[in-house]
Amino acid sequence: MGKYTASDGKEFETKREWRKYEFELSFTFKNKKNEQLSKEAGKIEGQPFDIAECEGCEIVITDHCDQVQIDQLKTCRVFLGASSESVFVRDCSDCTFYLACKQLRTRDCHNCTFYLYAKTEPIIELSDGICFAPFLGGYPEQAQHMKSANLDPSYNLWWGVFDFNDEFKTLNHWKYLDESERKPWFPRGGTDQICACPPPGDAAALPSQTGGNFGSSGGMMSFGFNTSLEQAEQAHLEMEATTAPPPLPPGAPATAVAPPVAVPAPAPAAAAPKKQQSFKALDRVDARFQGDVTWYPGTIATALPGDKYDIAYDDGDREYAVPAALIRKATVAPVDITSLAVGEAAAAPA
Repeated sequence: MGKYTASDGKEFETKREWRKYEFELSFTFKNKKNEQLSKEAGKIEGQPFDIAECEGCEIVITDHCDQVQIDQLKTCRVFLGASSESVFVRDCSDCTFYLACKQLRTRDCHNCTFYLYAKTEPIIELSDGICFAPFLGGYPEQAQHMKSANLDPSYNLWWGVFDFNDEFKTLNHWKYLDESERKPWFPRGGTDQICACPPPGDAAALPSQTGGNFGSSGGMMSFGFNTSLEQAEQAHLEMEATTAPPPLPPGAPATAVAPPVAVPAPAPAAAAPKKQQSFKALDRVDARFQGDVTWYPGTIATALPGDKYDIAYDDGDREYAVPAALIRKATVAPVDITSLAVGEAAAAPA
């Protein structure tokens, strides 16, 4: 018999197999069409969550989560009550999101509306037709869930949008949703509005412009409208070099790699040119967890100096300062390097 039993009774010989299965079973909505999907209070309790490949669905999560990844949604409506970390939204179109999170990061999204609570300035990349409004709505337990996620509902930077692909600040890719078009959403009933809805403020007062990157923003990087792409990328590298990685989520395996004690700061301008980074934040990749022979799918959470990366694996594990030699661009499914042909094996990372 297996040593590990999933919540549906299925047994596994290894803890990693069990964790992967349990994560997909309990903390994932994937490949759904025209369905109503929900997770109520007590169903997630601070774990990561994934949503992928859904169309025409209404998705409601009224619990507090760790990192949330949202990929390849079409014409969906999504409500997320409280995420203590980043919410990544990628390859989504014609969707409406109600999100309360520490940080929002989007890429390759088109014609989407975000009703947003964010602890730091939201970031968009390779996206267009995006509308932003303050988070409107709520549910009875949201105040407690935001407290559990270390989010202050009175401090909302929904309006401080940074567009990585708008060097000259043309604002061609996004806009603020007009107040007359805004619609609140209370998926569990009630009418209590927990999150503050401030009007767009002065970019000069954003934490990134007042020396508050590591204070009021909770250690997360934030940017203003006058920040250039080069300045933003350099600021990310400098912050990651001096900031400890986030703690592992509840229930992470004891074998998870411990955060590095320190990462060398980038070389001064007079030093030799820096090695070009192989990947960037939000890239989908496969990596050899702890140097294992098997490739596991995940996402680049942060790019570190020295061509190293923090990785959020799809099964909930995290690994820090992973060298590029153990990472590759994502494939359809995990592949064991021992099964590669001779020529491929010779080219595989050691």
